[in-house]
Amino acid sequence: MDGIELVKIKNHEIFKAWLFQRKGFKETLKKYKDYKTSPATEGFISFYHKFMKRSANNYWVISSEKIAGALCIVAKPDCMWVGRFYILPEYRNAGIGQQALLLSEGLYPTAKRWRLDTILEEKNNVHLYKKLGYREYGEHKIINDKMTLIKFEKEINYNF
Repeated sequence: MDGIELVKIKNHEIFKAWLFQRKGFKETLKKYKDYKTSPATEGFISFYHKFMKRSANNYWVISSEKIAGALCIVAKPDCMWVGRFYILPEYRNAGIGQQALLLSEGLYPTAKRWRLDTILEEKNNVHLYKKLGYREYGEHKIINDKMTLIKFEKEINYNF
């Protein structure tokens, strides 16, 4: 897809990023009523501290020069963790999320393992991650009677 890029979110954009995160996860919050752990209900101070962690890199997902979503990549000792990844509702189902994930992997060419979690009931998300080579691992975590989190990982073997 043309016109997709990842642009690092600058420190002076933190408040804007927090507002966009709330918008990006609003529908999910309404659907699953996950008021305790949803990124849509995360307070600004908590968001700020996560954003400022040295191991976290936060990116805008840009499509045709407009913010279509955001993505946080956290460097962990054993993997790269994809956290707080969303595409705004008006940009969904256009391949932007897929392209954003592929671009993010390209930013860290030496990473051999990628991990993330998603909502089991979100079939489009599950399909996307499987399509990109992610495999389910670990235990499911039941959040409430509507929502279960599942973990995915992708191993990248560089055989040149």
